[in-house]
Amino acid sequence: MSETTRPAPRATLQRRSLLCAGLACAWPLGATWAQSVGVTKLIVPYTPGASNDLVARLFADAMAKRTGGNWIVENKPGAGSMLGAEHVAKASPDGLTLLLCAPANMGILPAIRKTMRYDVERDFSFIGRIASSPFGLAVNTAVPATNFAEFIQLAISKPGAIRIGAAGMGSLDYMGSSLLQAQLGIKLQIIPYKGMAPVLNDLRAGHIDATIVSPATALPLIREGQVRMLAVLDKQRSALLPNVPSSADLGQPRLHVLNWWGIAAPAKLPPATANTLRQHMQAVLADPSFMKTLQDKGFEPSPLMGDAFAQFVGAELGAWKQIARQDNISLEE
Repeated sequence: MSETTRPAPRATLQRRSLLCAGLACAWPLGATWAQSVGVTKLIVPYTPGASNDLVARLFADAMAKRTGGNWIVENKPGAGSMLGAEHVAKASPDGLTLLLCAPANMGILPAIRKTMRYDVERDFSFIGRIASSPFGLAVNTAVPATNFAEFIQLAISKPGAIRIGAAGMGSLDYMGSSLLQAQLGIKLQIIPYKGMAPVLNDLRAGHIDATIVSPATALPLIREGQVRMLAVLDKQRSALLPNVPSSADLGQPRLHVLNWWGIAAPAKLPPATANTLRQHMQAVLADPSFMKTLQDKGFEPSPLMGDAFAQFVGAELGAWKQIARQDNISLEE
């Protein structure tokens, strides 16, 4: 989704971003609060091994080297990533318990669940964004659409006939499929699965026609000639697939489905702590070797700090709420 076309976030979210550019640090930049107080825990609300976990571990290692402190990654999966987010929301605001936040726990789940264990706008201080990865529209090569325009025409001519798989209701690809319908005025048959692996298996076999997936994940199938990527749903093209047009190239500036990862802390984080943490984070994200490491793993470095990151999160939340209302998407307890 576009960062410039989303609704503005509420003022409370902006205030809680704690941008302290002119504030003096409580510790010298060569030291960290963890050295004198304890271990910094980065809570990952997902199981080990996936992209979320990888980003967190790369970042934590870089921050440990930068600060000289002890950083550890702690996986707390559960409730679609709400369990870990709730843990951080209720933690002491001392800078020692941080959250790897992402679209699921900051935008999609709060938009579609009838009850939440935390409030995005009230319970977090937003430090900064680390990286992002756009999603794209991929189809089985048997689908008679060799480009995005042909896909739209096919969907218009056969409403509900195109079967688009998604990794469960409320997943980023599911919501992206709903966004596709809303923005293009088409009707798709969205089929929820239990994870992306079975989606890709059925896409390869032709049991479904399309899916919304990251270029990195789809790349092996594309190279095998079994899947075709028609568009990257972002304002710029993917370095992995430079010949595939972006949604901006296709005249669809609001058609963005972006996976992203950032750092949040509990609300009421002291401004000096937030400022020190943010300065260390900025230094890590400006390091060419760290940026290359992210890119080599299929992630795009996309630093966004303080108020700008808080506004981005607020816009994400507002946009997904709108899609949930339009398509009547909701999850019970």
